[in-house]
Amino acid sequence: MRHIVTMNRVPIGRLLVEAGTLTEAQVDAVADAQRTHGGRFCSVALAMGYADERALVRTLSRQLGVPALIVTEVHPEPQACALLPREAAERHGALPARVFNRTLTLLMRDPTDTQAISDLQFLTGKVIRPLVALDVPLRRAIDAQYGRMADTPLASSAPAVLRPPEPVVPDLPPAPVEPVSMLDELFTPHYERVVDTDTQSADARPRLLCVDDDASILRLYEGIFPPSEFRVFTCSDGVAAVELVRRLRPHVVLLDGRLPGMHGFEVCRRIKQDPDLAATAVLLLSGAYRGWQMRADLMSHCGADDVIEKPFAIDHVAARVGDLVRAARVERHTGTARILGGEAVKHLNAGLIMLQKGELDAAAAEFKRCVAEQPFAARPHFYLGKIHERRDERYDAMFEYEQAIALDATFFPAVKDLALLYQQAGFVQKAVEMWHQALAICPDAAMRQTIKDHLLRLI
Repeated sequence: MRHIVTMNRVPIGRLLVEAGTLTEAQVDAVADAQRTHGGRFCSVALAMGYADERALVRTLSRQLGVPALIVTEVHPEPQACALLPREAAERHGALPARVFNRTLTLLMRDPTDTQAISDLQFLTGKVIRPLVALDVPLRRAIDAQYGRMADTPLASSAPAVLRPPEPVVPDLPPAPVEPVSMLDELFTPHYERVVDTDTQSADARPRLLCVDDDASILRLYEGIFPPSEFRVFTCSDGVAAVELVRRLRPHVVLLDGRLPGMHGFEVCRRIKQDPDLAATAVLLLSGAYRGWQMRADLMSHCGADDVIEKPFAIDHVAARVGDLVRAARVERHTGTARILGGEAVKHLNAGLIMLQKGELDAAAAEFKRCVAEQPFAARPHFYLGKIHERRDERYDAMFEYEQAIALDATFFPAVKDLALLYQQAGFVQKAVEMWHQALAICPDAAMRQTIKDHLLRLI
């Protein structure tokens, strides 16, 4: 027997009418079609062409009190999907989107189904963070995502290794509102700076840079990653490794922690702090520094995508490199669509000027035009969230911040503001999770300490 959370919900049809999304006649027509053919109300309305996915899922979010996402604007992480078998995803109507330490973010057709969430937590071993999505687009995305995974030669059943957390602060200063040309470094997603060298070469093999001062380890890497599948470059010096990353733009760097010339941890830090290199995946391998806490610190402070202890299992290293290569290819493949081009930049800057003047309607119209020009850009969603916050439209603000984070999980201002909003709304556990994510990506040491202090008070 399934246990569903019951609450005094306002009917979705009434909310859609109040929002001006549907007319009373359209609500009646959808209800008739639903009785005849089945299906969920919002998915039927979408199929009938009465409203777009954004308007429908935003109203559904308000009805359920759960954040929402546009399915077509989310790029699920391969390591998240690897945690949940396809059969379970289809049965529960759940698509894994992001994994963060112990938390798995899922797009769900019914995030109030507590039995489903309990089953999913048992299956994945993760704390489930459910977001609502429309049923039909969600089922299509599940089919597409798991079909891609099955077709990928690098697919592996090895357990995914997750990025750690840490975080929070109600007294953090608000994000500055400035034209794009003047935006601070932390507002620019890393993928907007990636040079896609795949378009400059006919060789489709992923590039790996293996850095170790032990020649036997380098030979081992060359054996693990055959030339028929990878282009493997080797290096034994830390200073030379940074220069090679700039020249080669590898998909993944396998980096020893102790190197001559420059320590491996410093090499990793420099790669991740360079805007042109930050999207490069770095897999640190260390025999001297061990334990979960050390791994978490290295990932947090050096920016490593993962840390594996030596001696390592060959299959585990191969699987993690496969995960990182797939993630890098998705980012590089979609990155050009996310770059703010000429018209999008004009709309964004115009919206920021209007926002500074307090002309919220005009600003929102410009940001929406920016979204229409560049659907995969995070910034216009962030500023639409700021407008909704000023209007005290809490769930609409949550929706836009979630959308921004789905498009760029490293977008610190959106993560921070969503954490604050969750906290103000009384969603303490969600706030704690977002503060952990904010801490992991916070670019400023003083602010990280402030977040840590606040998190200790919060929990």
